[in-house]
Amino acid sequence: MQSLSRWRPLGCAVALTVLAAAGCSRLQYVSLKPLDDAGFSYTSEKQIEQLDPTQQEVAELVKAVKGGLSESACVDLVRIARGQKRHFAEGDAVVSLHAAGISDPTIVELARLRQIPSWTGEAQAIRLTGTSEQVIVAVAQKRAAGLPAPSGASLAHMKDAGVAEPTIVELVNRGITDTDADSIVWRRKHGWKDEQILKAFPSKP
Repeated sequence: MQSLSRWRPLGCAVALTVLAAAGCSRLQYVSLKPLDDAGFSYTSEKQIEQLDPTQQEVAELVKAVKGGLSESACVDLVRIARGQKRHFAEGDAVVSLHAAGISDPTIVELARLRQIPSWTGEAQAIRLTGTSEQVIVAVAQKRAAGLPAPSGASLAHMKDAGVAEPTIVELVNRGITDTDADSIVWRRKHGWKDEQILKAFPSKP
């Protein structure tokens, strides 16, 4: 399969005259051949080409796909980066998340919430405890909104105490803090049912 490559101008103020008159004779070559070598399909390469990638982004995408991410997730990550007015530079971070058992849709959602790479390490740790991705996304949404959210350690303590994951998700959505989590663990160890815990921790204003 023939890989895609393209030329694009670097830093030229293009006037409505001929290219030479604008002084834009300097071009930078961006090769998509590394994507081809990594197994990207022609369709995926074409989608990435349309997003005007840099050579460094191409390298980051190669890391991501070699680390197990799907081509569609890679394209989504670059699209999200463009929507956030930046370049995709989180190849190592998304590979780490994938290695921890976090699925492509959740990785893409974490990118959309701007939680990669700042929260990558804790998200990995949470997933490695066996906690569901639903909990991870719930916490990420709170963090992205600048709202209180329990730490990975608090989530693990609630899980170990026997609080059901749907209850944990609901508690996170209600805005519990680490202090609340300590209180929830204490109640659970003293025989409180999940229904009772939920009644004791209503949604915070």
